[in-house]
Amino acid sequence: MKRLRLIIIGLLLLSLGGTTWYVHQLFGRVQQTAKSIYEPLPPPPVPSVAAAKMEKPKPEEPRQGEDKRPLKLLLFGVDKRGSDPGRSDTLIFLAIHPGKKETLMFSIPRDTRTFLADSDKEDKINHAYSKGGIPATVRTVERFLDVPVDYYVKVEMEGFAAIVDSLGGIAVDNAFAFDYEGYHFPKGMIALDGEKALAYARMRYEDPEGDFGRNKRQQLILRELMSKAKQISTVGKMDDILANIGNSFKTNLTLSDMQELMLNYRSSLDHLETQRLQGEGGMYQGVYYYFVPEQERLRIKQEIERFIGEPGPSVTIQAEKKET
Repeated sequence: MKRLRLIIIGLLLLSLGGTTWYVHQLFGRVQQTAKSIYEPLPPPPVPSVAAAKMEKPKPEEPRQGEDKRPLKLLLFGVDKRGSDPGRSDTLIFLAIHPGKKETLMFSIPRDTRTFLADSDKEDKINHAYSKGGIPATVRTVERFLDVPVDYYVKVEMEGFAAIVDSLGGIAVDNAFAFDYEGYHFPKGMIALDGEKALAYARMRYEDPEGDFGRNKRQQLILRELMSKAKQISTVGKMDDILANIGNSFKTNLTLSDMQELMLNYRSSLDHLETQRLQGEGGMYQGVYYYFVPEQERLRIKQEIERFIGEPGPSVTIQAEKKET
């Protein structure tokens, strides 16, 4: 009997040791992935008063027991096809308020005409990525909204499909039936694997609301992904997700930033307030654009400041005129 107890204890110790080793290995992979996807934003190439305001140092972290500060995060998806360098066809702005346990979310239409970062030229906002990559995308959005961005997350859309599969797929309530890229999407609740979710997010021309309809579907997918991510319960699934993230993500969030988000900001994703960027589509020099009036940009800036509870730094923005 004594020998049996020793054997059982020995097996338990071996099991515990194996689990500890595996967790250690997993944490090592997490650190490695965090390093591989980390890409800080460089300083603006042309110093200016506006740039100096945008590049202000981050506020000090609150002491233990104090409320955590709200964060402003830009999520953008880059669609690459063939030899094209890609464009940021999905632009979603999130203001996360841990005190309110709420998140403000809105999309910026891909065809929005605006001044590109560090330039006196106007173009579609999604062209910023092809002209200057991640830094140009973030700074163009900052300039457009007149609001600084704390963090960005860039995901390549092809890798997005693998992440959906790693989470076991998602289910969404589809507003209307349509066919796209060989898939049929009936009205009502539908299950999507990675490839179907990618097609569902891409469709635009058959949507009665055009780009706004596509933005709604992208936001719907994002909601479901955030909900699924919060339910991760197995180490094995986390391993798969990490592998896919490493191949398709870039961010200026450090590992400690990610841990902070998971611990103190996670519940804020349960309650989403959605805004819509108002404007009007039209042609200019033979090209279709979405024109957002300066008054509307001021409104959305004020909505962000209202939500986070503090006025942001003012950034000099040249007026954009609609010409048809």
